[in-house]
Amino acid sequence: MRRVVCIAPKAHSTTASELSVLTTPLTGISILGTMLHQKGYDVTIIDESIKIPQYRHIEAEYAFISAMSATVKRAYDLADMFKERGTNIFMGGLHTTFRPKEALSHCDKVVVGEGEHVLDDLFSKQSQKIIQGKQVLHLDDIPLPDYQLIQGMPKHPKVVSICSSRGCPFSCRFCSLQSMFGKPFRSMSTSKVITYLKQFSHIKNLCFDEPNFTADKQRAIDILTQMKDHGISPKYAWPSVSIDVARNEKLLQLCSEVADFHFLIGLESINEKVLKSYNKKHRPEQMKQDIKKLHDYGIKVQGSFIFGSDLDDISVFQKTVDFCQDADVDFPGFFPLTPYVGTEIRKDLEDQHRIFTDDWDYYDGAHVVFYPKQMTPLELQQGVIDAFQSFYSGKKILHHFSQGELFIAGQTTAFKLLIKRIIHRHQYYLEYLEEKEKEKKELERYEF
Repeated sequence: MRRVVCIAPKAHSTTASELSVLTTPLTGISILGTMLHQKGYDVTIIDESIKIPQYRHIEAEYAFISAMSATVKRAYDLADMFKERGTNIFMGGLHTTFRPKEALSHCDKVVVGEGEHVLDDLFSKQSQKIIQGKQVLHLDDIPLPDYQLIQGMPKHPKVVSICSSRGCPFSCRFCSLQSMFGKPFRSMSTSKVITYLKQFSHIKNLCFDEPNFTADKQRAIDILTQMKDHGISPKYAWPSVSIDVARNEKLLQLCSEVADFHFLIGLESINEKVLKSYNKKHRPEQMKQDIKKLHDYGIKVQGSFIFGSDLDDISVFQKTVDFCQDADVDFPGFFPLTPYVGTEIRKDLEDQHRIFTDDWDYYDGAHVVFYPKQMTPLELQQGVIDAFQSFYSGKKILHHFSQGELFIAGQTTAFKLLIKRIIHRHQYYLEYLEEKEKEKKELERYEF
């Protein structure tokens, strides 16, 4: 029986993952591992966010390694290590899809796009080194992850994730998901979702690990209805949704009946011009009404905001914090614009020679890697820090405690302490950005 190891690396820089509320196994590599297991291979799945093993004890004929930009340097380190042992290395994922030639210096073959339907090509000695993946048009044709194959996963996990759809109908200029998975929305049947969830005896946290759980609202209603009918009632549920879900009260009512829902929503900006530049359709004047409607149904809002648009100046940070406080966003996240590979934003910034580092460790959504137009990189980085510190304040914690909102008070406290640790640990990056600004000024002076 051929031995295969499937690996989802952990980023060298852990800032972004630390700011995540929950840790769940990476879906794509877990699906591939499950498929290979069903084909008769001896499979071990390693997700380093769950457990980092002692690799010297792991021998395999083949290694499948998935990589996003923030994890790709770690992925290359692992690929090099296994290659020295004579292991055949296959790589895929968001980063290597857009940088296949870069990846080939560390592996034998690279899959561009979705890999489930090209597994046989990877094992074929005749196939090309760069293999174009094929869209999975019918998601019922592929399995959902078998958690028992993942090292370190408990027999009865308290956190379960499911990815039941692919494709994104939106065209956000800072996102590469449409380039990776295409625009057509594809989903698996409700019956398959329910069958999968029923295998877990008790789910404390259920994560819908897909770009937009409510892209097809009737489908979301069907899933929630079936969850209710089958008694699948996680304590907490965490889907990514678009803000327009607030205008579907039937869906919101079902959410309130099934679990304590926390909606992860890309609000992105409070500036209408910035939203238009990102190809976002929602508008600031509607946000507050939508957030209030979500709160009416007991749904908490985790809204993310991106700073660094060409239209942003240094006033954007406090204005956004003020908006979040006024709109009662429960857990906002503040992030610098990141020019990920495969995005329109990256192409524009590359054409303008405004990206100053391709050290992929810093492409984690938490570090500034380009020159903004109306502020310095240091001002952008410091502004992100200031926004976090301003919102997650001791005063806010006391307010939630006084209102009896113990969960929100506890989460706010945890964020406050975490942000403090991150800032202390990454003080060197602020110094690095200060040096980059000095270099830029010297270069401009020389060119003049």
